[in-house]
Amino acid sequence: MGDARRERAVRRRARRGQEYPSPATASRARLRLVLGAGAATTLASWTDVEYGTGSFTSARFATESSVNGGAYADNSAAPGGTVTVAGPFAPGVSAYIPVLIRTKPGSVAGTVSLGGATLGGTDASTLGAALVYRVVRTTGTCAASAFAGSPTFVVGAAGTTRALTAGQETGVVSTLAAATPTVAGTPTGFCFEVTLPTGAANSLQGRSASATWPFTAVSG
Repeated sequence: MGDARRERAVRRRARRGQEYPSPATASRARLRLVLGAGAATTLASWTDVEYGTGSFTSARFATESSVNGGAYADNSAAPGGTVTVAGPFAPGVSAYIPVLIRTKPGSVAGTVSLGGATLGGTDASTLGAALVYRVVRTTGTCAASAFAGSPTFVVGAAGTTRALTAGQETGVVSTLAAATPTVAGTPTGFCFEVTLPTGAANSLQGRSASATWPFTAVSG
């Protein structure tokens, strides 16, 4: 009996040792928890933010034109610069009209294209429809001599004319030079040759018509 009680007592003490860890073991467990909490706090970090600001100013693009030797003006509304062709305008006779276009001071560079004319006047459908024209690019004298040799044609070609309502030829590019802040850009010149063809009908005598051509300028 005595031996049996002692054996049961030993078993009970062994079980208590498993359920209740020793003070040293408990301290180590608490120490591990504290270290774990301390390690978690190292994940935090400081933050800072930097900003950059840009200021932008758009470019300026503006043009002006001179027609038939007149002063440069902002001819942005029809009819724009005008010239009257009268007098000995008969079959086989041509009239020559110079047009200069340039950028205004402070403007960037660009290109300009010539569109077909809008016909007007009392006899737009008769005289206006009968007239033909050509255009070359030049800042020199605008006369028959401007069409001799190998000029740069904008409308028509050597020996080829177009109706007034036709615009520039495909592939033509006319550039406009940039201006300085205080000086206008170098002009781009156009010489118009308007002709009443040989063999025009007698019924066109004493008629009048007008033609308004648009020049469209684009920056870039």
